[in-house]
Amino acid sequence: MLMNKNRSALLVIDVQERLVTAMDSPREVINNCTKLVAVARRMGVPFLITEQYPKGLGQTIVDVRRAAGEKTEYFEKLEFSVLHNEKIAEALKNTGRRQIIICGVETHICVLQTAMELAEQGYEVFVVSNACSSRENLQHAFALQRMNRNGVDIVSSEMVVFEWLEKAGTDEFKEISRKYII
Repeated sequence: MLMNKNRSALLVIDVQERLVTAMDSPREVINNCTKLVAVARRMGVPFLITEQYPKGLGQTIVDVRRAAGEKTEYFEKLEFSVLHNEKIAEALKNTGRRQIIICGVETHICVLQTAMELAEQGYEVFVVSNACSSRENLQHAFALQRMNRNGVDIVSSEMVVFEWLEKAGTDEFKEISRKYII
C-alpha cells in the first residue's frame, strides 16, 4: 500500500530538546522530522505533535516548531502509547485519516507501542526509519524489526514525500523538491 496525502496523517512523537539530543544520530532525526512536518503542512496533510513530560524533557525542538507554525497545538503526555492518552487518541481519530505516518523518539518505546496499537486497531501504519531513533542503535534496529513483523511498514522520509507528491512537474513538486530534497 502506498502512502497517500489524502488518506495520511503525520504523528510526530516526542522530538524534544532534552530527549532527542540524547539519541543516536540526533541531527538526522531532527532534519527528517522537520522535513516531514514542513511538507505535510505545505501539502495539507494533518499532523499531530506530542511531548512526553515537557516540564522535564523540554519543548519540541525548535526546528520542528518552526516548520509546524505558530498555531500548532502540542499534546502533552505521560503515556508511552499515544492511544492511551484520550485527548491525543481523539485528535488522531478526528483527522479522519486511516494511514498514520510516525516519526520521533524513542523507536523502541513510544514509537513502537503507538505503532503496534494503531496496527492492531486496523490503521495502515508507516514508521519513518530515518526520522526515528533510540539512545542505542541496537534498540532502534530491534524495534524496527519487531514492528515490521507485526504489520507496520518501515519507510524512509523520501518515500513519504514522493508518495505524497505522486508525480513530478507540478509547482508543488518543484517547490518541495527544491526546498526539502535537493
